[in-house]
Amino acid sequence: MHGARTSGGSLGGLSELGLILLLFSLGLGFSARELRAVGVVPMIGNLVLMFLFGVVTWRLGVTFGLVHPITLALAFTLSSTAIGVALLQIFGLLDKRPGHAAIALLVAQDLVAIALLVITTEPAQGLTPLGVLIPLLKAALFVVVALVLGATVLHRIVVAFLRRAPADALIAFSTAVALVAAWIGHLAGLSFEFGAFVAGAVTSEAAGSRMVQSIVAPFRELFVMLFFVSIGMLVDVTSMLAHWPLVLAIGGVLALVRFAGWFGLSRLVGQPRGTALALGIALVPLGEFNVVLANDSYLAKRLDATELGTAIGATMLSIVVAAIATRIVAPRRRSMDAASSTPVTPFATEPAVLIVGYGRVGRTAAAVCRRAGIAFGVIELDVDLVHLAQREGADAQYGDGADPRVVERAIAASTKIVLTTIPDTAANLAMVKRLTHQTGVRIISRASRVRDIRTLRAAGASDAMVPEAEGAFGIAEALLSELGIERNRIDELVSAQRATIAR
Repeated sequence: MHGARTSGGSLGGLSELGLILLLFSLGLGFSARELRAVGVVPMIGNLVLMFLFGVVTWRLGVTFGLVHPITLALAFTLSSTAIGVALLQIFGLLDKRPGHAAIALLVAQDLVAIALLVITTEPAQGLTPLGVLIPLLKAALFVVVALVLGATVLHRIVVAFLRRAPADALIAFSTAVALVAAWIGHLAGLSFEFGAFVAGAVTSEAAGSRMVQSIVAPFRELFVMLFFVSIGMLVDVTSMLAHWPLVLAIGGVLALVRFAGWFGLSRLVGQPRGTALALGIALVPLGEFNVVLANDSYLAKRLDATELGTAIGATMLSIVVAAIATRIVAPRRRSMDAASSTPVTPFATEPAVLIVGYGRVGRTAAAVCRRAGIAFGVIELDVDLVHLAQREGADAQYGDGADPRVVERAIAASTKIVLTTIPDTAANLAMVKRLTHQTGVRIISRASRVRDIRTLRAAGASDAMVPEAEGAFGIAEALLSELGIERNRIDELVSAQRATIAR
């Protein structure tokens, strides 16, 4: 950071480098498609909560007699993207729809942070309407130029590197792009951080950038560690400890308010209690952009030393609180979700087919049933997939399809077939054994391995298959066909391979 660099020598430069690379990697996570997919209500809720957190911080600043409560409020409106992603992974939500939505909201906050960064770097005397408008217009022009260069020059360079360069060269290239963009942003009268984030976002939207992201992503934790360690070494601990009641009061109140806000928004959009708790905790921590905003405000004399120490102390406190809460809640999240759901009951639509699981396999089967005019119901443990099924016109209920008793309660008199798409042979085997004795429905079961097919059929399944294996056999058939092998010979070879694997 700028202030750290001038006061901390080479260590300050280290923190600046870590921050530039961190913000570039955060920019790589930008996706306009994910922002559009998150929905209007969560995005509006995101903005409302950011405003609420700012108001609460301002009120606390006024109560404790701080000199710049408005600037401090701007620095505390955001959540940490880097730490939030790490906590979502611990909760097992990173690859789920709630996790995707949370990341999209964090990215939207990062975009707001860029605007706040432009404002907070202006000295107080420059905060006239024109003084604010000119930096924002300058930032907008920078983004437009970056987008044009990204769609032309950068696009071609990225594609060329992906085709020819080794991974080490790609890392060096990404670092060079981040540093050059940060330098250009500084020359344009903006900030190093602004240039680095925009460069990452533009690279993210360039063709092939997902490979860049996958190569750079493992280094993000290093960037986070480098940034926070260097910042921690530059913090005036004595000053922070001297104002520890202020740090505890502001940090503690904000942690509670932020958790309540995110938990409430998650429940509002239909998340079960356990998932809502996880999302609330994951979005509590302050982090990289909060420290950047506080430090740059300090350099612009928009915060004093006490307020800067309070901001950094409250940031660290929020991270500690979230880490402790994660350790408590993470092992219990799934059981909380199950306990908060309403019991599965027979479907009112009297479906002929009951589909257990609405992943790719279940969704494909549902689409075929819908096209054929066959009534079906869905049981799914992921609440977001339940909502997706309902939006697509399916009669869907939230429930644990791996429990045979749950499925049994959902079977109606009209149900002829249960299709279980859960990728767990043991769970499907238990379901087959119970339902074949308790009901008269036929069961088509998903197997985890080809050798499990015989076991499931012996237990009473009408049919069983491994979707991945069926896809692989289809690819093998296409391969043999392209080589000019006759159809009869292809069938013979594929059947022989099936028999070999099934042994």
